[in-house]
Amino acid sequence: MTGPGLRLGAPGVYRDARPAAPAAAPVRLDVAGFVGVAPRGPVDQPVPVDRWSDYVRRFGGFEGPGLLPYAVRAFFAQGGARAYVLRVAPLPRAPHPAAQEACALHRVALVRADGPPGTGPGWAPYEIGLRARDEGGWGGRLSVRWDFTAAERFDAAADGRELALPPGRTPPAGSVLRVRGPGLPPAGGFFRILELAERRNGSGPPTVVALLDRAPVPGTGSGAGGPRAVAVEAEVVTAEVTVADGDPAQPRRERFTGLGLGRGHPRYAAAVLAAESLLVSPDGEWPDALFPPDAFLTSAPSRPVRPGADRYSAISADSFHGALPVELLPATAADDDSGGEGDGGSGEGDGGSGGAAAAAIGMDRMALVPEIGLLSAPDLLWQYGENAPATETPPRPLGSRFAPCPPPAVPLTLAPARPRPLLLDPVTQLPEILRRQQRLVALAEHGRRFVSLLDVPPGLPVRSVARWRAAFDSSHAAAHHPWLGVVDPDDPDRRAVPVPPSGFAAGIIAERERRLGLPWGPANALAAGAVTAAQQLGDADCDELHLLGIDVFRPERDGFRLASARTLSRDPDYRQLSVRRLMTALRLTLDRQAQVLAFEPHTPQLRDELRGSVLQLLRGLYRAGAFAGDSEDTSFFVRCDEHLNPTWSQGLGRLVAEIGVAPAQPLEYLVLRIAQDADGSVDVR
Repeated sequence: MTGPGLRLGAPGVYRDARPAAPAAAPVRLDVAGFVGVAPRGPVDQPVPVDRWSDYVRRFGGFEGPGLLPYAVRAFFAQGGARAYVLRVAPLPRAPHPAAQEACALHRVALVRADGPPGTGPGWAPYEIGLRARDEGGWGGRLSVRWDFTAAERFDAAADGRELALPPGRTPPAGSVLRVRGPGLPPAGGFFRILELAERRNGSGPPTVVALLDRAPVPGTGSGAGGPRAVAVEAEVVTAEVTVADGDPAQPRRERFTGLGLGRGHPRYAAAVLAAESLLVSPDGEWPDALFPPDAFLTSAPSRPVRPGADRYSAISADSFHGALPVELLPATAADDDSGGEGDGGSGEGDGGSGGAAAAAIGMDRMALVPEIGLLSAPDLLWQYGENAPATETPPRPLGSRFAPCPPPAVPLTLAPARPRPLLLDPVTQLPEILRRQQRLVALAEHGRRFVSLLDVPPGLPVRSVARWRAAFDSSHAAAHHPWLGVVDPDDPDRRAVPVPPSGFAAGIIAERERRLGLPWGPANALAAGAVTAAQQLGDADCDELHLLGIDVFRPERDGFRLASARTLSRDPDYRQLSVRRLMTALRLTLDRQAQVLAFEPHTPQLRDELRGSVLQLLRGLYRAGAFAGDSEDTSFFVRCDEHLNPTWSQGLGRLVAEIGVAPAQPLEYLVLRIAQDADGSVDVR
């Protein structure tokens, strides 16, 4: 088949340059977003993590009072493969002085050169500042060591401020040289390359010269009355910076080599640390050139100036979301024009969707990540305020006491391993709990891309759970109950910590999608690592909660099993979570597929290509069991013809397609009838 613009000449093989129709594949919805409290890590920046060790490296372990690490660990333990994590912090945020004071500060004693280029060195002691990358007391354990090395030794000719470089030796502008020669100390002197240039002498090849900040050998150069060039020996001086985190539980170490000491260097130390270090960032204004403290290139260790502080007691509801109404937030972060860091940090904005995205914090910021399909806030019931008691205050029990499970090989004490934050009281503070959780559901309804996973407040009796449930009606939300107890790996007494069940549910949903596909309901799976529950539910309780649309982790002999996967929607068509996620995946996939058709000529061929691409997608889902019909004709249809696209509609630049599907509902009930005949035979129907 030849394309409309393909011109054929002599017989032969010709390549059809028409682009192939892009194949449609379901979008990925197994990526989870977690928002909560951590002892370290960037604030209000969604950071992608692909395994539990990635989370520990960026956000620390279980040393803080937050429940975020337990939820993330449960997600990966269940089989989740990718998540975004966002750390919340008290208001105000950086660069406010209060937030900056919470970051540890260290200083390193070096030397800078004062005075304009070409004048005397004007050496002056100088201390550069290095601030812990993120706020928290963890930064007080940091240590920084600067080691200076001299490499690339070569011979050169000094002619005033110009240094003629030998072939193949061209250090970049901004490099610092240690030069030895006549009139210089035995250890040499330090000079900075301002720029590189070429000089021609007659018809020979050009010579590369380095223009230094001053003349290495006084009395040389044009008009000096002395020799025009003096042979010297030069070495390129670079810095090696080692940053060590003294955390005994999670030691981290970074090493940066080949760092330039001048601002114009392509690997200027300040720029490299700002862009690549996860532990420190430059603080304050650094000079244009840094020099070692002495000519013998000794090390320069850091000294602590400010220890940093954990502001757990100031975290409040405002830390989890901004002041903007949900309706003013953009649908995704891609809708704004602001830049961002590779970790998903938001950029600056001054209005419109860009300004709204830049102002989004906490859950609002995480909701803008276009990749997530699940969103959980395990610390959403955090109760601390500015005047709340310190974290050392013993926490109040979470409603019902943990019931003991069969004793393991190591004795298990069912109590919090360390002081935990006070949670909102589900009896007296239920309106505040609903306000926060309704914000999370509203974000999911606004974005229509992910499902918000809610945790039923712990300690609520079943009748109170029904009143809590009545506040929600959304197919983009699912609720889980009860809270589960997991063993704290850092606690030598082997005590259990009550953990919100949404982290386990997110892992089960993600694992089921990756292994079996979207059509399979994420239920009938054990909660990995759960050893007890905050509330003991009987069969009658589980029956009533299931009819309310609450997904319950039922106690069984081998653990706690997720018994259902329903949404909080009152619409029977969207009662099942697998149906909601399947329809979301179809909408996102078709939206992405249709983007490439914009500004294409509206022809019958274009309509056929669109219809064929959608049919290919739906047939793959049909073979995977996503639809209820017993044939393709009874499972789905795709219409995109001239009847839907009359001439007047085409004149408006529109392409209309109708797509209908019949999603398959998960099997929840299996009814067996057992009958005994008169002769004693048993018939199972």
